[in-house]
Amino acid sequence: MIELSHLTKVYGDTAVVNDVNMEIEAGTITVIVGTSGSGKSTLLRMVNRLVEPTEGRVFLEGNDVSTMPPHELRRSIGYAIQNHGLFPHWTVARNIATVPMLLGWDRRKVEARVEELMELFQLDHAQFANRYPHELSGGQQQRVGVARAMAAKPALLLMDEPFGALDPIIRSKAQSDLKAIQRRTGTTILLVTHDMAEAVHLGDRIAVMDAGLLKQYAPAADILARPADAFVDDLIGSADRPFRYLTLGKVRAAVEPGDAEGAPLAADASLYEGLGELLWSGRDAAPVIDTAGAPLGRISLESIAERAARPK
Repeated sequence: MIELSHLTKVYGDTAVVNDVNMEIEAGTITVIVGTSGSGKSTLLRMVNRLVEPTEGRVFLEGNDVSTMPPHELRRSIGYAIQNHGLFPHWTVARNIATVPMLLGWDRRKVEARVEELMELFQLDHAQFANRYPHELSGGQQQRVGVARAMAAKPALLLMDEPFGALDPIIRSKAQSDLKAIQRRTGTTILLVTHDMAEAVHLGDRIAVMDAGLLKQYAPAADILARPADAFVDDLIGSADRPFRYLTLGKVRAAVEPGDAEGAPLAADASLYEGLGELLWSGRDAAPVIDTAGAPLGRISLESIAERAARPK
């Protein structure tokens, strides 16, 4: 678990982070969201002491990070940034191996870890290991950057606007890939973004920052349904809120008895995806199947609409 206790950073007369308290459960994705200047990146960088707090403490598994040598702390925490920060004169394989090499890992262990991560991030080792960053697409560079951050198997991964430089299609795929990989590895992730849609898609919990203050810290569904104040409400926006809410639920949650015509929907698809398929195909309902292809019932526009309504 990570605990941020009364964390404060003051520059001059301005508290860019002001008395923030958070507890982050191990094995989860927590997203810090806010507008520019809200203090979210400063908050993140105080965790690995790239920024030293003016007041307050950060505890990792009960250990006060201020008592640890900064270089040792940073080698134990993965860190991925928007422009990836890859070394341009190093190959993909050597970039990924950076931290294990600094930690003195055996060469064979390093090579095995590089191959493991390249497979995990869908980068063919034979094809990409000896390429240089300028020979990769933006999405590939992003994957290498995250792989490098995870190379030494850190329990915690910090990510500062990691998808900000990607185009929308690649960004959506990168978000989904990260979520799937996190579920497989159990890595605790603390991620900063200015995009509420990204926060809802990725976060088990969301921390909303404004002018250095933590305005709300809760699961995505609670923030969408019960924003703490007018600022959080405005940040979410009203037009897209029902659709964002549908991204949090699965088709199986809205299955009803009965049959329907046409192509079936997967039970594990999101309600948002189910709504899109029904509207695009011009159907009022569709059959639903499980992962083995067995029929479970049907889903209808009416049953989806009920779940898009604000909880009472």
